[in-house]
Amino acid sequence: MIEITEAAANMLKRSEAEGKVIRMFLAAIDEEGANYGLALGDPEQDDIIYEDRGIKIHMSPTDTELLRETIIDYVNDDNATGFIIRGPEDEIDTGCSSCASFGTCEHDHDSCDHDHEGCGCR
Repeated sequence: MIEITEAAANMLKRSEAEGKVIRMFLAAIDEEGANYGLALGDPEQDDIIYEDRGIKIHMSPTDTELLRETIIDYVNDDNATGFIIRGPEDEIDTGCSSCASFGTCEHDHDSCDHDHEGCGCR
């Protein structure tokens, strides 16, 4: 299952282009781990399609085996701007995993119902 945060969904909706689809793919694997990519592309007949928050993500069957358990987020802060794609093997050192509300939080501030000061959520 692909999870798309509200921030990422909003940015992906702005990126949609007629006749194109949003493709997620494994870009590379290196000593630091897997690197994922998102791009607009053409639909392929054998695409596996995941949908969350009204956004359809297309993947090749090969990439689906590796990427089907990912979280797509979008950040825009002093440290970074852009999409962040986390796979199941990625350690999350920031975000909701470090706060007491982890079980009810969907990894973006809009879904958290607690004070964010000092909890580790961003």
